Order: sequence, then C-alpha cells, then structure tokens
Amino acid sequence: YRHTQQIYLPSSAQTSFQNRLVATSSSRVVLPAKPNPCITMPLFVTRFLSFTTRRRRTLLKAATAVSVSLVGASTMISTWRFAEATQKHRDQWVGSGQPYYGGEWAYKFFLGALEEECGDKTKIDMVQLTTMLQASIIQRLDAMERKAWVENAYFHSDRKGLETPLKFRVDVDDRRENGKLGITAVMQGGLVVEKAGVGVTMLSKKLNPRMAKQMAHNHPALKEYLATGEVNDLSMWVNGISCIVHPVNPKAPTVHFNYRHFQITKDDGSVVAWWFGGGQDLTPIYLFEEDAHHLHSLLKRACDKHNPEYYPKFKKWADEYFYHTARKEARGIGGIFFDDLDSGSKENIFSFVKDCADTFEPSYFPILQKRSEEKYGETEKKWQALRHGRYVEFNLVYDRGTKFGFSVPGVNIEAVLMSLPLTVGFMYKHLPKHGTEEDKLLKILTGKPRDWATTASITGTSSG
Repeated sequence: YRHTQQIYLPSSAQTSFQNRLVATSSSRVVLPAKPNPCITMPLFVTRFLSFTTRRRRTLLKAATAVSVSLVGASTMISTWRFAEATQKHRDQWVGSGQPYYGGEWAYKFFLGALEEECGDKTKIDMVQLTTMLQASIIQRLDAMERKAWVENAYFHSDRKGLETPLKFRVDVDDRRENGKLGITAVMQGGLVVEKAGVGVTMLSKKLNPRMAKQMAHNHPALKEYLATGEVNDLSMWVNGISCIVHPVNPKAPTVHFNYRHFQITKDDGSVVAWWFGGGQDLTPIYLFEEDAHHLHSLLKRACDKHNPEYYPKFKKWADEYFYHTARKEARGIGGIFFDDLDSGSKENIFSFVKDCADTFEPSYFPILQKRSEEKYGETEKKWQALRHGRYVEFNLVYDRGTKFGFSVPGVNIEAVLMSLPLTVGFMYKHLPKHGTEEDKLLKILTGKPRDWATTASITGTSSG
C-alpha cells in the first residue's frame, strides 16, 4: 500500500474499475465518497494498465495457471492436514457399530466386559497387549497410506481415484450378552496396502463337550477333569489378536501373525487349564534374503531372551505347520509357531508372548517401507496373484484359526476371512521359467527349510 499512484479516470469508468478490482483482487481500491475523477491504486495496477493489450493477456494467462496450480496444491495439503488435525483431536475411525477411538478406548471397552474377572492380571495384561498393538498397527499403516498419497512421488501417478488418503474401516462388534466382543480393522484398495486386517476378539462362553474333548488332548489337567464326568460346568475364555498384510507391490512380502490366550474355568471361577499360542511368518512373492534374515533374527532374539530352545523348536514347528502338503511346498519362509504353551507360570509365558508380539513392528514395517518403492510390472503382478492363490488354498484347507472360526456359533465370518487377499489367480499346472526370480523362489519353497536367522551370506538382493 506504500506504493500507490494517483490516476485520473472518467467518472463513468470509476464504477467499472471498482467492481472488477474488488471482485478479482484483495488490493486496496480507494474511491472518494463524492464523484471525483481521482482514484488511488497500487502502483503495479497502473503499470499493468500501461501495457499493451496482448501483453496483458499473456500475463493474465500465466497468473491464472499459477493460481490454479497453487489452489490445487493447497487444497490437497489442506485436505491432508485437515484429516491429520481431525484424527489428532478425535482419534476416531468409522465402521459398523460404535466408533473406534484408539487403543486406550479399546482396552477399556474389552476390560469392561471382564466384570468380576478383572482380578486376573494375566487376562488384563493380555487385553492391554492386543488392543494397544492393534491401535499401533492401524496408526502406522494409516500413516504410510497418507505419506504415499501426499508426499511420495512414486505413487502420484497411481492414486486410483482416491480423493483423500485411504483409511482403515474399523467395525466394533459388541455382543457381550452372548459373550462375544470384537474389533475388526480392515484396509483394502490402497496405494501401499492391497488388503490389511487386524482384529482383536474376546470370547467368554460355556464349553460344549465336543470342544472340551478336542482341547483335552494336549492338556492333562483338563483331560483329568473331564474323566470325572463334569462337563457342563466348564466355560472358555479367549482373547487374541490376528493380523495380515498383503501389500500392493509384489516385491513387498505378505506377513501374518497372531497371539492368543485361553483359559478353561469352572462355574466358581477356578482355572482348570490355560495356555498361550501364536506366531509370525513371512510370505514373500519375490525373495530378498536380507528380509528373511532380518525377520528371523529378531524373532530369535525374542525367543532366546526366555529360553534358548524356543527358537529352533518354534521355527521347526512353523516350517511344518505353514506347509501346503498337497502341493509339497511351504507357504513362505516361515517364522515361529507355537500352541498349547503352558509350561511354567502364566506370567512368564505371557512375558514371552509379549516380547514376540512387540517384535512384529520392527521386524516388518522397515521391509514394507523399503520394498513398496521397488519397481514392478505386469509380470510381477501376475505372479503375485498366483502366489495369493496358494495363500488362499492354505488358509481355507489347513489353517487352524480359520477352522476354529468356522466352528464357533455366531462368529463374525467376515473377520475370520479377512486374511484373504483381493487379487487371486489360479492357473492349471503353472511353472515359472527356469532361472527366473519366480523359479528361484519356488525352489526355496519346495526345498529344505533354511536357517535364516544365522545365514552367513545375505546378498541384499533377490534370491540367487
């Protein structure tokens, strides 16, 4: 406003200039109260008016293009920042049922259903572990999608029509009157994540004789109690977390983990049997040996902290469990797997389970971040679909968790099947060409299991 200049206009033009400048600019236009041919304008306006008509049009076109670009960029950033601010203050994800407000809220949600059982510290600790880990995974994957949508140039050409960054849908299932509580969070169709699901469930119900008999095989105390003929006074309580991530990029591996705690109690609340189960495994579409070593070394560290026999035992168990018997090939490069773990105190076993669960994020997210920016094409996507087909076969035929889910009356079947990927392919007698990266992976999966945690030579590239 310091740089102004007096110019003289015909009185008939004053109103026209006022309307145009006030409507299109925030520049100050000073018009006298009474008709006066003198008007005060910014100096740049008077200079603009001194240009030729052709030059004015050129400058206006350039200014318009810059304005549109700036408005578009500011709108995109504003949308993201608004979402960030809204998330920060409300911490709310929307799905069916009541809104989900994060880990602390979920912890209290499940804890409220324990009622008189709140005196059991192990149950409380398990609920805290599962709900807080779920919340952390939701937040981290949400953040990766936001980063890919806003900042990462690699993804800008493939936003898939997303007007805002993709977020989790979180469904809260409150059927406590039937002994069922659950929070299922699913993200699908993103830029980093093709499909991801992380669910926490808690069941508290009467144990039917058939299930009691099945569980008694690995639990002598329960078997001994059933021998007395007392079956109808038993109840089952279980709390667990299950997670699956199928990335968009075929170079990024699929990961799965779950951890759970069971207790079988009498009507008076006394515990007849208890145990823990769980594990984590990696399923690469294209094998990077350094990724396999990274995951296995962290799992081994968590196991060795509690018992040096745990890792070799549970690694062998995973190699045997995650095996597609009909096709004679492993589902992936394994990890650890254990079930019916009840040797020692509940507190000590829970501490082991917690250390394994805490390993998930540092063992997987660095891999996901790095591999999601690898280049890929149509050939890699077709191979990914075929490997997803193998994953579906295993989950529907061999997976214990899927079988258990189908056996529970009134179960949320969508939560049971959230592990299935979006893109799946099946081809009759498909074999990759000899010497390709696909062929190298298949040789690893059909060969003898490798000791990834102590592998001396890690290439840092795809296998081979």
